[in-house]
Amino acid sequence: MITANEFDLVFDCQQVFKQLMQAMANPGKVFSIGQNSAKLHQPAGSLLAIAMTLVDSRCRFSVAGDDELAQAMHEVTLGVPTGVEEADYIFVPQAQDMDSARPAILERAKKGTLAEPHKSAAIFIQLDSLEGGPEALLQGPGVDGSIAIRLPQAGQRWIEERQQMELEFPQGLELYFVTPDGELMGVPRKIRMGGCV
Repeated sequence: MITANEFDLVFDCQQVFKQLMQAMANPGKVFSIGQNSAKLHQPAGSLLAIAMTLVDSRCRFSVAGDDELAQAMHEVTLGVPTGVEEADYIFVPQAQDMDSARPAILERAKKGTLAEPHKSAAIFIQLDSLEGGPEALLQGPGVDGSIAIRLPQAGQRWIEERQQMELEFPQGLELYFVTPDGELMGVPRKIRMGGCV
């Protein structure tokens, strides 16, 4: 149970939301929600801060492999825990330990339809760091030419597998990568990852 803390449901949620939008508008660039999520004093504070910002009683969400975090999110948001295939928001804590679950999550997640592309899921993937992997290029809307990232391979595999699905735009899945310290990177549905630099 999350007890009283310094996290302000108006001020902090507004700041987190702005950073989430900045991350989608600037693919591959790193932003921070660390000052906000630290106020929750929780190991999964970054994911919890995002849930508190986006999820409410009308939303369905799924947490992969962490029932305790799912319960905490439900308690503070009143969102409806559900299976991946019905979730508006999917949270993947410690993605480096979830390699075997990744293909099923991507396959089963809502991708929207051509008529209703907004009925798709956003996936929030927690990694220990957003650096340290081989350099790769992101290209697409919001990127001037290309941008080099060094996302760990556990993160790059999410982008690669989403890309291999060859979804017809505007269908797709939004990917966010987040660290326990609150670093944040967005990779929108139309962004593609090329080879090494």
